[in-house]
Amino acid sequence: MNKDKLQSLVSENRSTSEGETESKNTPVLSGYSRREVLRAAAFSAVGFAVSGRALAAFGSDLEISGGGRFRPLQSAGVLAFGPDNILFVGDITGAAVHAFVLSDSDLTPQTGVELGNFHNFEGRDLVKGIDQKLAALFGTTYDQIVVNDMVVHQPSQQVFISVERGRGTDAIPAIVKVNHGKLEVLNLESIQHSQVAIPNEPDDKAMLEFEPQRTFAITDVKYYKGEVFVTGVSNQRFASTLYRIPYPFNKEMATSTVEIWHPVHGEFETRAPIIRHLVKEANGEAHLYAVYGCTPLVRFPLASLKDGAHVRGDVIGELGYGSNPLDMLTFTSPFDQKEYLLVTIDVRSASQIAVADLASAPTEPTGVPIDFGPGGLGRTQRNLPIKAEHIAVLNPKWAVVIQRHPKTSYRLDLSTIMIPYFFERKDGMSEMNWPGGPDPFQYRPHVHELDHM
Repeated sequence: MNKDKLQSLVSENRSTSEGETESKNTPVLSGYSRREVLRAAAFSAVGFAVSGRALAAFGSDLEISGGGRFRPLQSAGVLAFGPDNILFVGDITGAAVHAFVLSDSDLTPQTGVELGNFHNFEGRDLVKGIDQKLAALFGTTYDQIVVNDMVVHQPSQQVFISVERGRGTDAIPAIVKVNHGKLEVLNLESIQHSQVAIPNEPDDKAMLEFEPQRTFAITDVKYYKGEVFVTGVSNQRFASTLYRIPYPFNKEMATSTVEIWHPVHGEFETRAPIIRHLVKEANGEAHLYAVYGCTPLVRFPLASLKDGAHVRGDVIGELGYGSNPLDMLTFTSPFDQKEYLLVTIDVRSASQIAVADLASAPTEPTGVPIDFGPGGLGRTQRNLPIKAEHIAVLNPKWAVVIQRHPKTSYRLDLSTIMIPYFFERKDGMSEMNWPGGPDPFQYRPHVHELDHM
């Protein structure tokens, strides 16, 4: 494939709007062999402006997994924003955390995008069929698209998602942003970039019972006051590991191993990793709050997480067995102005807990018989009807979710949902949806009102 032909394919597949479908790309794809299309998709999916020398190395025989060309990312996992427009990306395959310093040209303000009618519990679909549109963008089928995480750049309200084209070690990573309903690949090569290696990653052949250990090498990344907190599994005796890494990155790193008493299992656990975490301050003291699989809520004093320390976390709640956390965040209710912790969970309702209760919650007892709970703060959690694969706060009134459409489960949508009820009235059937039905929240006076905030 010559350079002009390749560049043509790249430009054709650079972005897709809400109105486009995979079929629109058919004339482009049908003009080339499947082998050429896959090579071009591998090139365009990572969104690089490749130099002439690298382009020559690209060559006609380079497969999708072909090495040799520059890639800031070897995989695209968990995402987090820090100050000054810094986007952190967890890279399991590369055993690293990356920091991309986004410029103004990398960000497009989305504050004018219609988000829905807040008073009426009516969100909006920002991108319908986002998995199909990502497949069209990357020249593949939707079952070869994996969306790993989503994050919002709060000042611009721009949504970023980490995507992989393909599965396994040959997957091609990309960061995609949403620009007024269009999907655009972030050109990572043009962005100021630094990275830090995450040590002691499990061998790629080391297995759990059902999947590789490396799947959990980097489970979450969060920024807090000049440090990046990274959780996951290491190859050490106490596998559950937490790293405190100063940013800007240097050679310093504090490594702690962590364990908890898991009430549902009735034992101390040192191998299962923290899945999601965040740092909050209360009464002048900062704690790292974490949720594990099967879903204990745990508190670690930040001061205890020192280099070389082995720390036992306090279990302050059991949110429910047999499930796994998807996202963990805080929001402030626009109605009572109180801050709440929100944990979304894969097989049941999300959990809401008052942030004010986290620091003072008593520790669940250890050494007791198996208790399937819920326990501690899990007894007072509020269940919310969120069934999203990914969720992030967009602004004080709206969150954004990636979710399966409830009436056509094959379709993955990017949509808004109002805070604090996280309820979309149009997705179900209730008495409120009938003309002349009950109006307990006084939404009918606002039926034609649009709330962009």
